[in-house]
Amino acid sequence: MPTLLRRGLEYLCAGLLFVIVAIVFSNVVGRYFLHSPIRWSDEVSLFLFLWLAYLGALTALMAGRHYSFPGLIDLFPPKLRLAAKTLSDLIVLVMLGVLVWCGVQLVDLLHFQRSPAIDLPLYYVYSALPLVSFLMALVVAYQIVARLRGAPELGQEPVEPSSNPDPL
Repeated sequence: MPTLLRRGLEYLCAGLLFVIVAIVFSNVVGRYFLHSPIRWSDEVSLFLFLWLAYLGALTALMAGRHYSFPGLIDLFPPKLRLAAKTLSDLIVLVMLGVLVWCGVQLVDLLHFQRSPAIDLPLYYVYSALPLVSFLMALVVAYQIVARLRGAPELGQEPVEPSSNPDPL
């Protein structure tokens, strides 16, 4: 299930990137060739990019591709390695909690503001911060529990054998 969810997030991020590129390209064509820019394109592409950045960070975290120091931590003995990774994840959890708290305050602060070009309530855009930070905190908590139980962490799941044998 986590692999399926991560794959869905990857496709969502790819789709958002495609939409951003299409909007920006259409605006360039409209501005320089048709002399009629799309007035809302910069705003929409900026808002989509913000969501793409947060969802991309969540996807990277779920795939085990987020920042870490594996070369240094792998030098530790197994029990110290477990303690170092867990301590690191606990610090990340605290930071994500701060991001959720501050993000909720930001969304509340922007509750009555609307974007100038498309008249979208800004809390839709900036709700990405607390929402994705909360989801990342769930992933980190899952990682801690999986590590302490000896189960594979996200991004380290066993790979299912392919139905097609390697031709080499």
